[in-house]
Amino acid sequence: MTPNGVDTVFQTNFFDSYNSLCSLKDNNVTHFFSVLKDNFKISDFVPLSFSDAFYKSFGRKRKFNLVSFLNALLIKSLFKIPTVASLITFLKASKEYASFCNFQQIPDETKFSKFLTSFSEHINNLFNNIADFVQPICFNINPKLANTLILDTTGIVSHVKENNPKFVNSIIKSLKKSHKTDKTFNPYSYAYKSMPKSPAASDSTCKLSFVNGEFCYANKFAILTNGLGIPCKISILEKDSFFTDSPDNDKDISDSKCLKPIISEYLTNHKNFTPYTFIGDSAFDNQDTYDFLLRDCKFKRAVIPLNPRATKYDNTNDFDSFGTPFCKSVQLPFKFVGATGGKNRSHRLKFACPLSYTDKKGKLHTSCSSPCSDSSCRVRYINSSSNNRLYPGSVPRNTEYFDNIYKQRTVIERTINSIKDMSFAHLNKTRNPKTMTSNLLFGAIAQLSILILSAKLKLKSFKSFNSLLKAA
Repeated sequence: MTPNGVDTVFQTNFFDSYNSLCSLKDNNVTHFFSVLKDNFKISDFVPLSFSDAFYKSFGRKRKFNLVSFLNALLIKSLFKIPTVASLITFLKASKEYASFCNFQQIPDETKFSKFLTSFSEHINNLFNNIADFVQPICFNINPKLANTLILDTTGIVSHVKENNPKFVNSIIKSLKKSHKTDKTFNPYSYAYKSMPKSPAASDSTCKLSFVNGEFCYANKFAILTNGLGIPCKISILEKDSFFTDSPDNDKDISDSKCLKPIISEYLTNHKNFTPYTFIGDSAFDNQDTYDFLLRDCKFKRAVIPLNPRATKYDNTNDFDSFGTPFCKSVQLPFKFVGATGGKNRSHRLKFACPLSYTDKKGKLHTSCSSPCSDSSCRVRYINSSSNNRLYPGSVPRNTEYFDNIYKQRTVIERTINSIKDMSFAHLNKTRNPKTMTSNLLFGAIAQLSILILSAKLKLKSFKSFNSLLKAA
């Protein structure tokens, strides 16, 4: 067993997967594959260009079928089979699995590896076709969440020697030794700046990145989901190289730069999609992002928390740092009442006195002992288009309303974890970014297939494979 426990993880996952598949015999495994075959035919989504490229590559006297490869890799993701070698073992051990895939001859590891590497772009087009198909299903489940887009980035740590902790520690140890008399010296910051931006033996897409709270050499991906956590788009960030003195700043810059091309391409390819809400973390917090989302893409609201490392605001004393009107008398921010606006009227946010309350008739009053207005309650209106960053659409900052919407962002983190879990990204041994991309795409395709099957079987849980197995 290796010191980091990778072999233990592999053995556990392999036998768990094998036992899961074998246990289906008690639940009529033939019936499950029959349900899958009847309700989700992956061949219906294969682009013509994919078929042409596949059969051109394997020739006329081929022993392998495109759909057989796709079904095998789909089952690999669904049952979380860790490696291609394990996949071949399953095909040989399970008659039901082999029959479902319909292989005339089971391919070896080289054939599967070639398939994943050579047809990465076509697999991406296959994923896009399935993602387009499930869009109406998402709208039937929850129209508001279906009209929400969430973007986040993730990374798959590459299998290179520079990711060995000894490599980083040797640099830090050397820096500490050469600056041992300087108490203000930060060896970790200097180590980051002095490390090579790409590993010696790697594809150019593998860069020094900030992933999972640490900097390492990884291939970075951007993943776009809707508010239900259903993957809509996956892109590898091939030109993601921004280097400053801080890995935190580098992540913010790279995340911000990837937003515009990904959102633009998605909206261009989905003319019928009406964007309503965008949700992202503070890495996307900059004025250009809000202008692009709210003005150019016509999102109604962009729910992005403020980034403390971003440019500071130059507010007056009448507003707090979130752009909320502030009462200096009671030292409290105004309460958000709602958004107003109608035909030929500008969109405005309505705020009421911090000590306001509503009577039985819905009229606002204030309990302030020294009110600053002759009316029953002082209100202030803010034109939300005056500063898209302070007022990102119809959602005012620093309110419970804003916080509740932003909580939905956690769904993309669960989706990313699920995709990486299905593709066994943590056991990645390849340096080829196309293979990594294909594996991630099959993890996403597996999630989409679960949604399609759950919808056809009318299940309440539309993302749980275990619930699907029990129902099937």
